[in-house]
Amino acid sequence: MSNTKYKALVLGSTGLIGNETLHLLLNNNKYEVVYAISRKELDIENEKLVNIIADFDTIDTKLKDVHIDHFYCCIGSTKSKTPIKADYYKIDLEYPEKVATILFQNGCNTICLVSSIGADTASNNFYLRLKGDVENVITNIGFESTHIFRPSLLLGARRDFRLLERIGQVIYPIVDTLFVGKLKDYKGIKASIVASAMINSALKNNKGVHIYQTQQIKELA
Repeated sequence: MSNTKYKALVLGSTGLIGNETLHLLLNNNKYEVVYAISRKELDIENEKLVNIIADFDTIDTKLKDVHIDHFYCCIGSTKSKTPIKADYYKIDLEYPEKVATILFQNGCNTICLVSSIGADTASNNFYLRLKGDVENVITNIGFESTHIFRPSLLLGARRDFRLLERIGQVIYPIVDTLFVGKLKDYKGIKASIVASAMINSALKNNKGVHIYQTQQIKELA
């Protein structure tokens, strides 16, 4: 068994999947240092945690001397929080692209990106088109290992209120049994499962571009 210790960074550490990922990384003995980017100081005490306080305009300087192995990109906004499409793109696409590019140039070899089921650059749906664009941008950076996760409805307790997701979580137990065969990828999935699958994928060190739908994510976890 390898005794290699890794360094990781989480972008979007206060979000549903990002928060789960951060805690799993801090409790995983394969990781010796875990960086987390946030706009405000995180309320977490852990000797492995390095909290980087930054935003889009200051992140360049803060990451200048940061060298990691695995980048977990879990950031994502909502239409209610960012109604202006240009701002939405800045948070969901430009920010991850900037961070990923810096980390790649600093030697990072693996990225795990949280996308969405249905992500497609040709979609008429703004959100799905945006997620497709993010996937393309990240893939083109050139990481040795690129893992893209396309979960369906995320289950878990968010800090922020999202009406559609809250409604979905309420009716999920009722309609979940209807998703069979090819529709299984549309079943709800716990954020903790997505987080676990990302970490397991990163630790396998499989090179190339890999895309995982809901059922594959559950199997990886």
